[in-house]
Amino acid sequence: MSPTAKTAPLPFVARTLMPREVSANAAMAVALGALEGGLVGVIVKTQFDGVADPVWVNLAVALVAGAPAFANIASLWISGLAEGGDRTAWVAALKGLTALFLIVIALVPVSAVGLVLVTAAMLASRLCWAGVITLRAAIWRANFPRHVRGQITGRITVIYSLIIALTAGLIGALMAWWPDAWRVLFPLAGVLGLVAARRYRQVRIRHGGQLRRQELSQRADRRGGQFRASLQILASDRWYRRYMLTMFAFGSGNLMVIALLVILLTDQFGFGRFSQVMITTTLPLLTLAVFTPIWARRLDAVHILDYRARQAWTFVLALGLFTLAAVAAQTWLFWVGSLALGAAFAGGKLGWNLGHNDFASDDQSTLYMGIHVTLTGIRGLLAPLAGVLVYQWLESWQAGLGRWVLLFPFALTLGGAITFVVLARLRRREQNN
Repeated sequence: MSPTAKTAPLPFVARTLMPREVSANAAMAVALGALEGGLVGVIVKTQFDGVADPVWVNLAVALVAGAPAFANIASLWISGLAEGGDRTAWVAALKGLTALFLIVIALVPVSAVGLVLVTAAMLASRLCWAGVITLRAAIWRANFPRHVRGQITGRITVIYSLIIALTAGLIGALMAWWPDAWRVLFPLAGVLGLVAARRYRQVRIRHGGQLRRQELSQRADRRGGQFRASLQILASDRWYRRYMLTMFAFGSGNLMVIALLVILLTDQFGFGRFSQVMITTTLPLLTLAVFTPIWARRLDAVHILDYRARQAWTFVLALGLFTLAAVAAQTWLFWVGSLALGAAFAGGKLGWNLGHNDFASDDQSTLYMGIHVTLTGIRGLLAPLAGVLVYQWLESWQAGLGRWVLLFPFALTLGGAITFVVLARLRRREQNN
């Protein structure tokens, strides 16, 4: 990072825009703590295990654990609807819907029908939040300069992650004492989310009018809508295409691990509710808060491909520890792997939110982000389901053989990390020629 990036005064951004963003979203982080895929996965596995066939329960766990990623499949559609409109109003409305579906989750009965409803409500809530992430990325790009964008986003992420981790940990702890505690705490978190949605209307976008005019002009000149525009970008921008293809394989391994952990910790190792929530949700988020500032400085200093070439190996470490823990029945390694996963997520979240900016122009940033998150949504649906189906297949051969399932996501993550190293070297070589 250059000295300028460390010392340049940014009073408007640092003293005005970032505090507004944080204050408008702090209450929403409580709602997101209740909507963490690991936490809802534990609720589905432990509360509904006796009311439906175990295979269907495990598939529901895969869907709710993968919902935060799968929901991004709607991002291109949502960004298209909001194109040229008031992003602040759109984000506020989508936050409100996110909170409302969270309240719905708390009302479902413990039955086969309830299993379907809780899964559907989780997916709907996360679909709304995916729209928030896509539209908010353009707001952050407009409000925060490139050379400090990673650091500012990192600080916001740290605050949110701590609140989410504490919320999920509290719910998990109370569930260990009273299994139905989530029915009371989810509506309370939902109400706070509604408050956050209303407050977000006060957030303003720098040069927002100019940005809306650019988007309207671009949409008028475009033929075939955003889907066709996305295909044209993937066809013409070969470095972004390579980045997306590698992210698909690499991210598939990461996205299936939480669902598999919930199932393994319950069925194979007998972990309690609180321990499951700690390993799958709370500890990774706490570690994420510690490592985010470190990764933020790295992201501000280099291109996203160089960043991923280093950061991806933390995911390889985390999944390697989980795999060893399961295969060797060394349960203490699940806790170590959880800490490593948090360090990996710290860098992963920053790269996921901001990496597309190293390929996109200002007026195309939302479209590039839409491509990224839509592909994340596709693998968010397929990867957890594929992981659970492989687990069920292994168990059908021999009880206990499912412990080896984590070799599948580990291999995908390892292959992706190696490919990032190759791509970063190729790009540097091309620039030097």
